Amino acid sequence: KFMFAAVITVFLFALSGISNQRVAMRLGAMLGNFVRLTLATIVLGLIVLVFFPDSLAKPTFTWYFVSGIIGFGLGDVALFIALERIGSRLAVLLTVCLAPLFAIVLEWLWLGNAITAPVFGATAAILVGVVLALKPGSGVAKSQRRGNPKVGVIAGVISGLGQGTGAVISRKAEDVERAFGVDVNGLSAAYQRVMGGLVIAMIVTGIVWLVRRRNTTAAKKKLDLNQVEISPKALAFWVLASAICGPIIGVSCFQWALETASSGVVLAIVAMTPIVMMPLAAITEKDHPTRMAIAGAVIAVAGVSALYYFSA
Repeated sequence: KFMFAAVITVFLFALSGISNQRVAMRLGAMLGNFVRLTLATIVLGLIVLVFFPDSLAKPTFTWYFVSGIIGFGLGDVALFIALERIGSRLAVLLTVCLAPLFAIVLEWLWLGNAITAPVFGATAAILVGVVLALKPGSGVAKSQRRGNPKVGVIAGVISGLGQGTGAVISRKAEDVERAFGVDVNGLSAAYQRVMGGLVIAMIVTGIVWLVRRRNTTAAKKKLDLNQVEISPKALAFWVLASAICGPIIGVSCFQWALETASSGVVLAIVAMTPIVMMPLAAITEKDHPTRMAIAGAVIAVAGVSALYYFSA
């Protein structure tokens, strides 16, 4: 059951990564993230409040909301910053391959799970693979990115930290769910997490707007901007795809998978996302990775799988 949900999540997250990059380039990182989370919150909220109102209980809501603050809030803000600067392939690679690593470390610190020598070896493989994937010459076309690539890499690492931490806290929410006998399905869990992320996105977007408004030069630009021109219909398509494949259906499937397996297992499967999205990024972003970058991605994904195997 969890395998089916996790595989669907991989493909949805791959489509979401491509869509997110398009939205980030057209609306800017902060505004693009805020718009998609707002849309996702409205859609998920209507579904949950109409069909699953009993799934909203204070004990579980608190944990899911905190998970959203870190995962959708910190994680997605950083992800959108990375998407603008290094493209979807590398941004998603950093996020999904480092997230399990951070999840394992957090579970060790918080839950006391042991970290063995093979786990350290798998961790080293992930880091080596990521470094190879980030080697010069494997990035996206200059016309498809803006900003400092180094900032993008740092943001990608922070995104991985946010996603990994958020996943572990979601598992804690599920433990509380079972303890209190609350029935929280994937859609409801996604809704409660997205609300937490929306709060952070709203705060960050507001701060960016205020700071840039005080700057006379930036004030002439509109919020996050420097956008790529695009027709309203095309923009609407990418925003909808970003919300549907990510927070609405993608995360719902992700939560569904987490209900039946540990965060390490699910994240290990989801780590296949960068491999799946390589051809998509090549088409939409002119991102044609070198052989070394492809090898690095494969090594990183293999390291994630080994990390799960040795820590299970």
